[in-house]
Parts: sequence; C-alpha cells; structure tokens
Amino acid sequence: MPAATMKTERGAFALHQKGKAMKVYFDKEGLIESLEFYRDNNARYFLFFSVSSVYPFVKYEEELAEINDYCLFVLCQLENKLKALIAESEGRFELVKGYRRQREYTVEELDVFFDPAYMFSPVTTWENLSHDINKNTMLLLLLSYLESSLNEIAQWFCEVCSIPLGKKQKGTNEIAFYIQKIGECCQCDLTETLQKELLYLGRVRKIRNRFVHKAWEQEEEQYDQFYLCDVFRVVSMIFTQIERAACHKGIIEEDQLFSKG
Repeated sequence: MPAATMKTERGAFALHQKGKAMKVYFDKEGLIESLEFYRDNNARYFLFFSVSSVYPFVKYEEELAEINDYCLFVLCQLENKLKALIAESEGRFELVKGYRRQREYTVEELDVFFDPAYMFSPVTTWENLSHDINKNTMLLLLLSYLESSLNEIAQWFCEVCSIPLGKKQKGTNEIAFYIQKIGECCQCDLTETLQKELLYLGRVRKIRNRFVHKAWEQEEEQYDQFYLCDVFRVVSMIFTQIERAACHKGIIEEDQLFSKG
C-alpha cells in the first residue's frame, strides 16, 4: 500500500476512534423515473407530455423522458459507488442526503473536513465528482438538447409561415432567439409567457458556460444553485407552451389532434 494511502487510512481510523463521522453528501436532484409520473401526483416537477402527438413534439416527449431516466440512472450508480467506498473504508463516513453548504459548517466539522484522511479519501473524490463534474455535465446535456430542439422547431415554423429565420442579435442567447422567433410565427409573445423560465435558464446557462470554458474551480461552490429536476421542469414548460401556441395558431392542424387519454 502506498505511503500516502496508509497515512490517509490511519488518519481515517484515528477519526473513527474519536467517534467523528465524516459526512458525505449526495442528492438525486429530485429526479424520479419517467413512469412514476403516472402514479405520483405530488412530484416536484413534470416532464413534457404532448397533447397533439404530432411529430416532432411526440419525439420531444419520448426523448426528454429518456434523458430524465438516464440522468437518474447515473445518479443511482454514483450513489452505489459511494456506498461501496464507504463500506470498504476503515474510516467512519456518514452518507447524508442533500448538499453541503460552506456557511453551515461547525468548527468541529471544519476540523474533520481539513483532515488529510477526509481530503484525500476516495470517498471524498467521488463525492466531489458527483456534484461538480457529473451535475454540470448533465446540465450541459439538457441545455444542448433544448437548444437543438428549439432550432428544429424554429426552422419548421418559419418555413410553414414563410418567415425568414434570420440571425440572432449580438448579446442574445440561442434559446431566447429561437423562442422569440417561434412566438413570431405563432403570433404571440412567447418571450413574455416564458419570462420566468428564461430568467432561470439565464442563470444556469452562466454556470454551464463557465463549466464548458474550463472554469471548473469557479463552479465548485455553484452546484447547490440549481436542481436538475427544476431544469427538466423549465424545459418541459417551454415545450408545453410552444405546442399550445402552435395548436392555437393552426400550425398544427386541428384534424391532427387527438386525446392520448
């Protein structure tokens, strides 16, 4: 066993002897399996459900559910990994649901946190991976999917309505540009309708952008600024309002609609 590992394990054992538990924080981001939405009326969020079953809206419904289940699967695997590492460690660790917040540390917790046995433990490494790189990667996936889908919708609606798509103005992000263009095609102000959602996306996009541009160290204290379930809710609301506006405008023909029950 390497000297550094032996030192870490001895330190962890010493803390264990003192009765101090090293808290390991993990959160599933409020996510549930997509099939659970049919049984759980008290879910914290919802996934887009197409009322028209017209392509590509039905595709967005299916793909968003698949992305949701993928994210939940990865989170469950990370949780199992942490549990296995805790079970194998000689130190005493306590798996806690939720996020660690710097401002909530007690003096005793800070002593434990800065102990080498905690700082260099594989448990701590995987804890950090779960709420730093992993969470931001999932955020990147969701926002990229939304931008790609909105581009597809905007091009479709602009072609149907004979409106040029044009180019976004400097300082306007892709999501806001596509929503404004889609609203123009539907003859409604989707930017106003989705004002709260756009403000929320503006905040998480900043986190995503810093992560993408290798400013990971700036995001280490940002992981508790959003929940993935809230990002899913916002994305779903955008699809819902767009489909509703398209139905009202007649871009989706009335004879195409049917109840899915």
